Amino acid sequence: LQLHLPSLSIAWVPMSAVGGDRSRQAALRTCAITAAACGAVCVTWIVLRRRMQPILEDKPGSGAAERRKRHARSEELETAEAPRDLEDYASAADPARPEPLGLGEVRQRAKKTGVQQTSDDASGAGSHLPGRQRVYVRTFGCPHNASDGEYMVGQLRDYGYTMVDSIEDCDACVVNSCTVKHPSETRAMNLVTSAQEAGKAIILAGCVPSSDKKLAESLDGVSMLDVTQLDRIVEVVEESIKGHTVKLLQKRKDLPSLALPKVRRDKYSEIITINAGCLGSCTFCKTKSARGKVVSYPIEEIVARAKQVAAEGVCQIELASEDMGAYGVDIGTNIVELLNAVCDALPPGVMLRTGMTNPPYIMQHIDGIIEVLKRPNVHAFMHIPVQSGSDAVLQAMRREYTIAEFCHLIDKLKEAIPDIFLLSDIIAGFPAESEEDWEETMKLVRKYRFQGLHISQFYARPNTPAAKMKPIKSNIIKERWRECTDFTDSYDRNEGLAGREERVWFSATEEKRGQTIGRTKTFAKVVVKRDDGLLGRSALVRIGKTCKLHVEGVIVGGVQ
Repeated sequence: LQLHLPSLSIAWVPMSAVGGDRSRQAALRTCAITAAACGAVCVTWIVLRRRMQPILEDKPGSGAAERRKRHARSEELETAEAPRDLEDYASAADPARPEPLGLGEVRQRAKKTGVQQTSDDASGAGSHLPGRQRVYVRTFGCPHNASDGEYMVGQLRDYGYTMVDSIEDCDACVVNSCTVKHPSETRAMNLVTSAQEAGKAIILAGCVPSSDKKLAESLDGVSMLDVTQLDRIVEVVEESIKGHTVKLLQKRKDLPSLALPKVRRDKYSEIITINAGCLGSCTFCKTKSARGKVVSYPIEEIVARAKQVAAEGVCQIELASEDMGAYGVDIGTNIVELLNAVCDALPPGVMLRTGMTNPPYIMQHIDGIIEVLKRPNVHAFMHIPVQSGSDAVLQAMRREYTIAEFCHLIDKLKEAIPDIFLLSDIIAGFPAESEEDWEETMKLVRKYRFQGLHISQFYARPNTPAAKMKPIKSNIIKERWRECTDFTDSYDRNEGLAGREERVWFSATEEKRGQTIGRTKTFAKVVVKRDDGLLGRSALVRIGKTCKLHVEGVIVGGVQ
């Protein structure tokens, strides 16, 4: 038997081949020693082999080393972060609004040929640093839209952009549009055209792109932002300045935070949106297609915002809504509970103003509303659009109330608060409106002599039921609009204030006329000689000259 080891060969000799006892014993001892030595050599060789194996495998060019490198590269690729989309960045930045939307909606804008590249264009990524660009934001429409515009400006400013006041001075133009009336939409779209012709990056926001997908598809090179996505304005502007077209038009189910950065147009006046959307189905209106059904902010969020702005020096707070009366139907509360909660939280010297409400939903809360309007820190003001004085026209409009119900509402308010400021809306020349229908409207307007009246000529809004109705001739529409306008211009709605002393809350300045502007408890507009020390405060004012839009007065004391 032979045992082969590296550089060692040992032979076992049978005992029978060895002669004598002593020789036999010597041979056994020799064999034992040899076997022990062989065992030690084997153990040593095995240990050395195991210790040397990693070194041998890591030797360049060895198969094991190459396999290990490939495995490491595979793991690195699997764990590396993939390139992120605009939507991914947005979701990571705002965990409260994680729903990823708009994937694949960023398109590279085609580069113009034959245009010389400027030094700014050639500077690469540095030209896109925040603060290097200037942004112009123009807002059209209602208080809700105005508040949205202020939030956009706040976010852009905080990110580092410089805000400017004209297309000529900007690198990017944000048009916050309104679709309620044809003229306001036309002005917004004309501004888009002007910005395009000036070669500016353009972002169309607001209700126009939110309500008209065909329009959104037809505008090439114009970025767009849905009304529910206003907290994405920085991302869209940033990408648009880089030359991309971004269209974030899918609607979110939640509302943007009320705590977003905001720049108020008037330092001492704040607009707080309490809900978005409405529950109506008016045949002439596109707002619902833009804003959707009612979604309400929780009471605690609205109260927190009111307390915050009051601490910043605001003395006038307006609650914005498409339909204030419908507030809370989706979250198990109502407008009276909200108004009382806000009033209770406001410090002395801060006044609250209610927003627009349609008749159907406010009627069930009218008693509670009257009590709120009597509170010392709430303006006696209501905006309730009637639109027509004819039941037949209201039915064609799908307004969901009758003239008798509207009159009951107004009579109850005027009986409880005789000096209340009532604002309403009239549409002249709706397709179903006959001469008799229009006369009913004028009878209503003469009866109540509203302190404020928004009068609009009917314009068919695309994709609405009223657009399919047979229109009235344009000259008749203009005649009816003129008749109503002339009547509202014929009386002085403030004449009863002459000679009275009223407390006035001051919040704005008329620089051209050198006047400081304020409002009485009943929301009458008061102007006095300019005194910036009055801003954010109230004072007793003796009323002198009056006219249909405002009154003039002098400070007699009681500054608070």
